[in-house]
Amino acid sequence: MKIVLTGFMTAGKTTVGKIIADKKNLSFYDSDNLIEAREKMSIQDIFAVKGEEYFREIEKEVIAELLDSDEDLVLAPGGGAVLNDELRKLMLEKAENFCLDVSPEEVLRRNEKEDIIRPLLEVDNPLAKINSLIEERKKYYQNIPVHFDSDQYSAAEIADLILAELPDQKLKIEIKAQDSNYPVLIDKSFKKSSFNKILEKIKGRKVFLLADRVVMKNHAEPIISLIKDNSELVSLELEAGEQIKDLKYLEKAYNILYENNFTRSDYVIAFGGGTIGDLGGLIASTYLRGLKLIQMPTTLISQLDSSVGGKTAVNFRDTKNLIGTFYQAEIVYYQLQWLDTLEMREIKSGLGEVIKYAILGGSPLFEILKENKEKILNLDKDILLQISKISLQMKDYYVSEDVKDKGLRKKLNLGHSFGHAVEGAEKFKYKHGEAVVMGIAFTAFLSHTIGDLNQKDFEQIIDLIEDFEYQLFPSEDIEAAELASYIAHDKKISDNKMWWVLINAPGNTYLSDRFDHKNIQKYMEEYLCKKWL
Repeated sequence: MKIVLTGFMTAGKTTVGKIIADKKNLSFYDSDNLIEAREKMSIQDIFAVKGEEYFREIEKEVIAELLDSDEDLVLAPGGGAVLNDELRKLMLEKAENFCLDVSPEEVLRRNEKEDIIRPLLEVDNPLAKINSLIEERKKYYQNIPVHFDSDQYSAAEIADLILAELPDQKLKIEIKAQDSNYPVLIDKSFKKSSFNKILEKIKGRKVFLLADRVVMKNHAEPIISLIKDNSELVSLELEAGEQIKDLKYLEKAYNILYENNFTRSDYVIAFGGGTIGDLGGLIASTYLRGLKLIQMPTTLISQLDSSVGGKTAVNFRDTKNLIGTFYQAEIVYYQLQWLDTLEMREIKSGLGEVIKYAILGGSPLFEILKENKEKILNLDKDILLQISKISLQMKDYYVSEDVKDKGLRKKLNLGHSFGHAVEGAEKFKYKHGEAVVMGIAFTAFLSHTIGDLNQKDFEQIIDLIEDFEYQLFPSEDIEAAELASYIAHDKKISDNKMWWVLINAPGNTYLSDRFDHKNIQKYMEEYLCKKWL
């Protein structure tokens, strides 16, 4: 997370910024200090020798470098940095922004008490100069969404007020192939300051809310009333589950959008779990060749995986996700509190995808799962914030340069080919995450049988799965031939090659195309016979 504190000179940006950085364990930067270090001159000398125009160019470079970096930080820019349109836009796009307001009289009083030389106030009538500068910059400061009065509050009080406004977690998903990015905002419970990011987007627009009926009953307020107050809202509530990922519900949504004259400037909000998110994303991506999309995932599996990355789909002829698109949301927002009403089986379904990330990434996620079973199953919010950050950063890594699943992103399919086959063969008796864990167990068996996964690491993976009390196998009457027939129609087959993600060790995986319909069936038969246990 990046936090930027703007405001006029002496407003207290540096003091407040250092307090916040200390409490959040973030790096703190004062742009003036960075400029002096780079130029090996004081700000006063830069103004005197090279001029204000030169200073503003260096200021722009220094701040842009910080905002474009991957580092979480707090930044106190100079009071005039907001005047640059490009820089101001970059601040608003890349960071949480707060403005510290201060009266001209207080600026003069603080300036006279400090030893700092401020070139712009080295004039005969500094108060008149302060009034003039504040008036000149007023419209630019007004672009900053949240303001605090530094005349009224102490630096410590402002720091606490800002900390209360911040999302509990904010991540950026960068889609390099499409030259775009979007934020994922995560709160433990409702924060209006976070939800305002959505309200700013939908204000004055039409919104089609596709929602899980149960979620609406449990979690609609206060967000639905806020959406209604800021937009023209129409909604479709469904009983979530694989049965809604069907062309007939796609058509039903199209009819609603058509009858309400939606345009490309309007929004689809998907408010529910993975099936709602998949259907909502496909609706948004296809109607008018693209409406704007916001994801508000409410299950663990959708929060930690499916709401991010842009995959949308419905099922077709009992085959999972056969018809779909790649389409990114403008923003993903969720509250961990929404998870509190989930049944344990739904929680464990979501954890199936987390186990996938733990095997793809290894440490530290693998150890977090091994050591915190009870906290995780009891939805400890601090542990879930850790898991959310690691999982979504991994999703971003795999998706960012391979949006359409042609190379690196294929690794995210670990366990999925077998899992999707189980879902289809069992007529979706098992939840997605439960089936994926079976697929991970089979993949570990396959990797140990024909690859380089050693006995110790193989046992570690199976032990983790069994520790969370997942099933390793589908129903007794499901045979390898039936699973193989579903895999033959799997959308992940390309160039007649059946790609499989194999495991060398937790944190070390690779793609293999050595399998076909016949030999994968043979290995499935060996797995399902259970003799290896």
